[in-house]
Amino acid sequence: MDQGGLWQAITAQSHAHWQRYQSWLGEVEITPANTLAIVIVGAPGVGKSSLLRQLIHPLPVPTGTTRWPVSIVTPDPSVVWTDTPGWTHEHAPVIHTALAQADVCFWVMTQPETAPSELATTLKNWGRPVVQIINLRGGEPPALPPAHGNFISTITVRLSPYSQPLRTEWPDGRVEWTAVTLPVDVTAAQTVLQHLLAQQPAIRCINRLMIMANRERQWAMQPGQTPILWAPILVKSLLLTLMPGGLWHLMVSVGTDLLTLLWLSRHWHLPITRHGIQRVVLALGFSSGSVAILGLSNHLDMGGVSHGLWGGITSYGLQRVARTYLSEGITWASDGPNQLLQQIYRQLTPGTWFHTWVESLVNPPPSNE
Repeated sequence: MDQGGLWQAITAQSHAHWQRYQSWLGEVEITPANTLAIVIVGAPGVGKSSLLRQLIHPLPVPTGTTRWPVSIVTPDPSVVWTDTPGWTHEHAPVIHTALAQADVCFWVMTQPETAPSELATTLKNWGRPVVQIINLRGGEPPALPPAHGNFISTITVRLSPYSQPLRTEWPDGRVEWTAVTLPVDVTAAQTVLQHLLAQQPAIRCINRLMIMANRERQWAMQPGQTPILWAPILVKSLLLTLMPGGLWHLMVSVGTDLLTLLWLSRHWHLPITRHGIQRVVLALGFSSGSVAILGLSNHLDMGGVSHGLWGGITSYGLQRVARTYLSEGITWASDGPNQLLQQIYRQLTPGTWFHTWVESLVNPPPSNE
């Protein structure tokens, strides 16, 4: 993958898309340019602040229990670190706020099986990269699960010295026990951090695209966001009722249908693109074609009122199809977020955590899993 060219092109296209729909997309930047935002979460007392203290040493980290999110900016590497309170029902809202402003999450735990299930569900649905960090407090390291979805890596660290007994057997049968102190070790976390920093333009770009795609879906699902307009229906019905048959019906039907589509597109500030346009073309052809056939067929004397009624029905059907296309098809444009994510996915090397993560975004698992 050509790192420079691909991400510059994707960033330019996504910025153009955001400018086009800025009125309802709002601000979609998560962090300043060239700055990675990392949030540290976990249950109470698992070592979140201790991990941050080791990673940004010698910069100071407040001691004691963290009761609200605390952000610290490090210039080299350029990272916005956010330490959060332990996950509880009371602190969940502020942790959700911290997650919304972050690019990557470090999830600290002591034992994977005792980690809060609500937090696991939250991070899975969050979609952005999550690094699971197991703080060893003695005993054998647990089996580390492979990366899946947005859980890109699981590593082990030791955030405080740990003294453990060492049994030594001599050839003469003597057994000696000595104490061995295992030192603090965050090497694995530092290695993952360096890898994330190398990929930070790509991570921020994909996170931005996901924000845009989610906001577009939310906009499209708002009740009454794209209502049926009755004025075009009444105008078409009235004109077909008053106009004589023949080519006049065809001209009136095609003209009113095209004007309706153009007005809908301008009213919602959405382009009519080639992606999925077949549905709109078929609806337009049926609406105008059926009216034209009725008007040109001399042996079908349905009367002007019947022609007007049928024209109104077909205009309503055309609006239903156009409304679905325009409201749900906003990401079908060539520079839409979903299209850009698909383009990124095709460029990635299969088997890497980056490929696995983006695959979980473009091909999400069923909701029942």
